[in-house]
Amino acid sequence: MPDPQLTESQVNELRSAIEKLSTEIAQIQQRLAVLETRLAGSAQPAVPSATVYVAPIPGSAPGPVPPREHKLGLTLINRIGAITLALGVIFFFKYAVDNQWIGPAGRVVLGIIAGFALIAAAEWLRRRHAQKPGEQTFMQGLAGCGLATLYISVYAAFAYYGLVALGFAFASLIAVSIIGMILSFRYNHPAIAALGLTGAFLTPPLLSMAGEEMPFLFPYLPFLDVFASEIAIRARWPALNALTLFGTAILFLTWALGRHRSAAAGLFWLSLLFALFLITVLRETRHQTKTVSQTLVPANAFWALLGAWILIGHEHPIGFALYALALSAIHFGARSMASQWHRVHALLYLTGHGCLLVAGVRLVASWAESTASPANRVSVISELDSVFLAIYGVVMIAIAVLRRSAPDRFLGLTLIGIVIGKLYLYDVWQLAHFYRITAFVALGVILLAASFIYSRFRARPGPG
Repeated sequence: MPDPQLTESQVNELRSAIEKLSTEIAQIQQRLAVLETRLAGSAQPAVPSATVYVAPIPGSAPGPVPPREHKLGLTLINRIGAITLALGVIFFFKYAVDNQWIGPAGRVVLGIIAGFALIAAAEWLRRRHAQKPGEQTFMQGLAGCGLATLYISVYAAFAYYGLVALGFAFASLIAVSIIGMILSFRYNHPAIAALGLTGAFLTPPLLSMAGEEMPFLFPYLPFLDVFASEIAIRARWPALNALTLFGTAILFLTWALGRHRSAAAGLFWLSLLFALFLITVLRETRHQTKTVSQTLVPANAFWALLGAWILIGHEHPIGFALYALALSAIHFGARSMASQWHRVHALLYLTGHGCLLVAGVRLVASWAESTASPANRVSVISELDSVFLAIYGVVMIAIAVLRRSAPDRFLGLTLIGIVIGKLYLYDVWQLAHFYRITAFVALGVILLAASFIYSRFRARPGPG
């Protein structure tokens, strides 16, 4: 029968084994605590608690990459890398041209092959690593670079080498833009959609021949706006609407400044484009409570007024004033369709007043131009504008008092501030002596009336 007594060496071995097991159990408990903390933090807001120091575990996996570092390393650098690669393709084309390595057709074909190869590589990575955020960013960069390479190659085939006709180049560039839209849905990212949409807006001016108007601009532009707005609403990418508005405005205003534009046709297309975007904002508001497009309501009215001014502002001032009045009525009418969305309701209301002010100022200027003498015309117009804005501001303050309306109060005080700034920064230096005196007297009386109304009833208006 063996001796039950253990030797000293065996006891030491047992002690060391027990200490080793205790250390491993403590490390496992620390790792579990860290994992539970991370899971709890991702599931619900963090609750303040006492700080617990957890000793670093040798050989443990590194912690997650901080969000800012992730954005810098995976997104910003990736986008810069894609742009750099696209520029490299352009430089390669130029170098190949300078050294006569390959013919024009070969350069275009190589560019198209490279573009599709980059898109194919992005698609292959998407299928193998679809769930990895880092890979997603890399795939988006590859796809975007491939789109840019295709666009550059097709454009070079038309503009630099004359290999294709205008109609074929236009259709090809639009096809590249459509590919970008399709890829944006596959990768579920608005940046690729924005790239394709940018290419679609750049197509008409890039294909323009020297001294000629932009080809296919109408009805291509309204169709593009409808297409882009549908994507923005369905995919919930409101930033695309901002790109659509500014792209449309730039293209239309460039056309309006051209030599062969028609005022009647221009007003028709301008009104249609303005209405399409306003409808888009109202539709998007019904789908989302907070969107970027809501803040573009004033921008939509501004570019419409600017386009109308370029088309008929000088030749037909009364027509321009009537157009501004029509825009004002449209905004006031659209207000009732957005009554349950306070922000859109207020923006439509303020924009309607802005259009009404523009119409009033233009009517006042038109009357002064027809009645005042040429020597005093500038002084009369400037003084009448200041008086008109001041009276409008006082009326809005009075309405704010009666209706307890914050937008009316904001508009009235803003107009009073504009009048004061104009009076002391412009009128005092530019008006003739008599008109300077009458302007200061009239505006002084109006401003005192505004001050009395605001100070007497400032406690009455409510917060909204």
